[in-house]
Amino acid sequence: MKKILISSAVAILILTGCGEDKKVTTEVAKVVKPVKVEVVKTTEAASDVLKEAASNVKETVTTAASELKTTVTTAASKVLEDTSAVVKEASTQVIETTKNAITDSSAVTAATETKEVSSSKPSINAKALFAACASCHGQNGEKAALGKSQIIKGWDKAKVIAALNGYKDGSYGGVMKGVMKGQVATKSEAEIDALAGFISNL
Repeated sequence: MKKILISSAVAILILTGCGEDKKVTTEVAKVVKPVKVEVVKTTEAASDVLKEAASNVKETVTTAASELKTTVTTAASKVLEDTSAVVKEASTQVIETTKNAITDSSAVTAATETKEVSSSKPSINAKALFAACASCHGQNGEKAALGKSQIIKGWDKAKVIAALNGYKDGSYGGVMKGVMKGQVATKSEAEIDALAGFISNL
C-alpha cells in the first residue's frame, strides 16, 4: 500500500513540475496524509483481526480437546462395561461347565463304584471248574474217584465247602487226600464257593 502512495506522490510531482508550485505540494500532502492514516488504521485492524482469530482458534482447540476428552472417557467407560459384561458371562459359563463336569464326574464315579461293587464278585464259571473234577468223579458226580473216594452227588453246599477247604489245609481226607490237596491248593474262596454250589445242584 505504501508503494502505491509513494508512486502516486511521485507521479503527481512529476506531472506538476517538480514542486515549484506550493499549491500542488500541499494538495499532494493532503492526499498522502489521509492515505497514511488509513494504512495505520488498516494495520491496527489487521492486528485486531489476527488477535481475534488467534483467540477463536484457541477457544476452538480448547473446546475440541474438552469434547475429545469427554468422548474418550465415554468410550473407555463403554469398553470397560462391555469387557466386564463379557468377563461376567464367561465366568458364568465356566462355573456352569465346571458344575456340569462335576455332576458328570460324580455320575461316572457312582457308575464306576456300582460297576466295581457288581464286578467285585468276578464271574466264575463253576461248570468249567467242575470239568477237572468230572474226569474222576463223573459228569454228574456219580462215581467214586479212582474207585476209592465217596460219591459226591447229593452233597449239600456246606459239606462240599468243608471237604474242599479241609483238603486245601490238610485237615480232611483219606486215601485221596494227597491227590485232592493238589487239586484245590490254587482255588480261591470264591472258586470253592462256586464249585460247591455247582456240585450241590448235580
